[in-house]
Amino acid sequence: MALHKRLRPLLHGGRVVRFDHPDPAVQAHGVVAHDRSRAVYAVSRVATSVTQVPGPVRLPGLDPARRYAVRPAQGVPEPDAMQITGPGWLPAVTLPGSVLATVGLHLPALNPEQALLLEVDAVA
Repeated sequence: MALHKRLRPLLHGGRVVRFDHPDPAVQAHGVVAHDRSRAVYAVSRVATSVTQVPGPVRLPGLDPARRYAVRPAQGVPEPDAMQITGPGWLPAVTLPGSVLATVGLHLPALNPEQALLLEVDAVA
């Protein structure tokens, strides 16, 4: 409940972005603030993948010239993953919007029917 209250202005006032992933078992979508100062993305694995570790997930809609802090959302349970340790950038990373949109981030290899919620905030 606290997470929804904190994200409510973004969820109800932002721009929805949907994007494809090369792995059909991975679905991703997000909401980006109109001023591109923050965003939230949900990445889920809906089925068993052909490969254990899916490719990177690109985060569209951000300002390519700004830097963003990316971290898993606080206040939600950590999703179950197939690997013991997650990617090296966890628990947080700061990258330019251009990198997040074109290169993306490697996410944990989630088990089927698991989702990861990412919060993204512009930094000075």
